[in-house]
Amino acid sequence: MHSIALSAGSAVRLTASAKAGTGPHRWDVRHFSAEGPSPRSTRAVYGSAIGQGDLHQGVDIPAYDMACTLEVSAEHSVAGGWAPDRCAIEEDTPSELRLGFCDPTRSGSSDSDVLLTFAFPDRGR
Repeated sequence: MHSIALSAGSAVRLTASAKAGTGPHRWDVRHFSAEGPSPRSTRAVYGSAIGQGDLHQGVDIPAYDMACTLEVSAEHSVAGGWAPDRCAIEEDTPSELRLGFCDPTRSGSSDSDVLLTFAFPDRGR
């Protein structure tokens, strides 16, 4: 899992992509309040299955009026359920964060079998 701190008013453009030939994965982004009466209250949950025939997805995460935290994870399919993917930071700049995910037990897997790219249009200006 990877956590991203967002200041109030930060919008995010999330793009999820999977390499051709990648088996089923699923990604999950949980959006939590960082302040207020209930510091860990969930603001929103985003997620989807990806891989096989579905290789590209996009989500716009709106700006919120308070500081928030995004918690990001991904899993791969195993017999009878799901198992956590390994997360690797591919790029981390003020305007973009790219997180790669893969099944660490699969021979030939790459850290970017599933790539989640977070674009922060209001940062880096």
